[in-house]
Amino acid sequence: MRATFFETMPRVIGHRGASGLAPENTIASFKKASEVGTQSIEIDIMITSDDQCVICHDTNVNRCTDGTGPVLLKTLEEIKSLDAGKWFADEFAGQQIPTLQETTDLLTKLDISLNLEIKPTDGWEVPTAKIVGQELKANLPSDLPVLLSSFNIEALVTTGEIVPHLPRGYLSDAIPYEWERRLAEARVDSLHCDANFVTEDAIKAVQDAGYHFLAFTVNDPEHAQQLLDWNIDAIITDYPDRMLPLL
Repeated sequence: MRATFFETMPRVIGHRGASGLAPENTIASFKKASEVGTQSIEIDIMITSDDQCVICHDTNVNRCTDGTGPVLLKTLEEIKSLDAGKWFADEFAGQQIPTLQETTDLLTKLDISLNLEIKPTDGWEVPTAKIVGQELKANLPSDLPVLLSSFNIEALVTTGEIVPHLPRGYLSDAIPYEWERRLAEARVDSLHCDANFVTEDAIKAVQDAGYHFLAFTVNDPEHAQQLLDWNIDAIITDYPDRMLPLL
């Protein structure tokens, strides 16, 4: 039986792998996270024009590859032809944008749990969520703990209807106005906020209401220590190597 994400969740989670140490959302970044001792990572998923699930943060490939244009308008073959590593450093030249299947297979071998953020292109929230949910239902390794998250409630609810056994987290920069209503509406288990908006009182209130509280993206060790002292459930960081010694 698969352990749930929160049963195994560490207090430090790698952002897009270990994106301060290797090109984000690549196999190299996931392996680097493992090398420095990370036990869980947060990554981003979207779909291609031929309905394939790929790991990429931006709605286009401009920033993190040698290509241009929206992910949603490219086939998987076109996505795989791009270099997703050289922009970060020459040593990573040849890295590709990975598929969800490639990623989950690797994370299972590395014994790393997964926070999978659904990143739909505006207007494609439901189709994206359905395809991601169907892929997870069909191919998710049975022993990989997964937390789904998104800024988009519609995507969370849609995916949750397909894989209801997976926990879900609602993403928001600031703590949402009427957050209890929003979290109930989204049918989620956790709230994930920009660390700059997080207070000790907010953490306690959210946890007292029965939700987990995660903060992103925390790269300053002093700020991380403050959040950990406030008993936040987990921080998400580009530099897990800097944060793990705080534990």
